Amino acid sequence: MAELRRSYLVCATQRSGSTLLCAMLSDTGVAGRPEEYFEAMRDTGVPPHPGDFLDGLARTGLGIRDDPRPPQAPDYSSLVGLGDYRQHLERTLRRGTTPNGVFGAKLMFNQLDELHALAGQLPEFADLPVQAQLDRLLGGPRYVWVSRADTVRQAVSMWKAMQTRRWRAGGDGGAEPAPQYRYEAIDHLVRRFAADAEGWRHYFAGQGIVPLTVGYESELEPDLAGTVRRVLDWIGVTPPGAWAPGEPLRRQADAVTEDWVAAYRRGLAAVR
Repeated sequence: MAELRRSYLVCATQRSGSTLLCAMLSDTGVAGRPEEYFEAMRDTGVPPHPGDFLDGLARTGLGIRDDPRPPQAPDYSSLVGLGDYRQHLERTLRRGTTPNGVFGAKLMFNQLDELHALAGQLPEFADLPVQAQLDRLLGGPRYVWVSRADTVRQAVSMWKAMQTRRWRAGGDGGAEPAPQYRYEAIDHLVRRFAADAEGWRHYFAGQGIVPLTVGYESELEPDLAGTVRRVLDWIGVTPPGAWAPGEPLRRQADAVTEDWVAAYRRGLAAVR
């Protein structure tokens, strides 16, 4: 494994554009390989079930929480078959570090508690707050905060993905019924994303962290190459001279998305 010289965390909420940014950073070959290494739940060892994101919401009638299938667990984040969390941390540092010694990872707000609990099982991380755990593991990482202003489209994207289990355009989510609109579910997710974004603000302020902020609509989408270069400069690395962004991930927004966004806004106006 390359010696760890510098590290960073891309902090975000689901469906905010962080996957696009991380894919482009990884593509440079000098910015680590940022993935969601810390998405596993302590009780299952795999990522959250789609139904977990609906906690506190009345039943939607679509059976999402009753679907017994576990979520797909990428081999970089699954804890199944590992002896302890130390093996996962060692694997994470090995996989997430490029030959120049730069490590990158993506971290969602809801993953902080799971990371804290799992790392706390190891003596060297026990009784440490999560920020101290990250500092000890990564040597004082830099922080990049990706946010999305349009939480309605963010929630619609999440609601569709939860039903189809397709998290990327073209991904294999299996043969799923066509997703169904539910005002209450989208509203629940809008509120959840707003709460998680506020959680990040509170976390950064409480830890004295000033992250590099990246707005999905204002920066990442209109200027992908410029945004990647700005993040690289923040990390402290220089892209290869011939580097240019590759083909971006295909957007999943479609006519259904636009219909649901309009329907949600009509519904919201009706209840106000």
